Amino acid sequence: MRDGIVEIKSIAREAGSRTKIAVWSNDPDVDPVGACVGVNGARVSAIVNELRGEKIDIINWSDNPANLIENALSPAKVIAVMADPDEKNSKCNCTGLPAFTCNR
Repeated sequence: MRDGIVEIKSIAREAGSRTKIAVWSNDPDVDPVGACVGVNGARVSAIVNELRGEKIDIINWSDNPANLIENALSPAKVIAVMADPDEKNSKCNCTGLPAFTCNR
């Protein structure tokens, strides 16, 4: 991250509960999620400890809103994502979950 190879593109946080961090690499040979997690989770574990056990999900960034939503909902099996970037909302269908709408 210091060298600018891996970038944090977006962060969403529910304090005390969960954080989602979307990361991207400008080098196709560098796995941005792996670089942030570290060997055996060492990098992310240090942050989790500082946040008193808050869950942290590190996902791959995508410029495509539907792909980004699918990455964010993983490990849920996403069947369909209908994203409207102009209106900044989407509708998602996942296996075992009712359809829901995301507004932002």
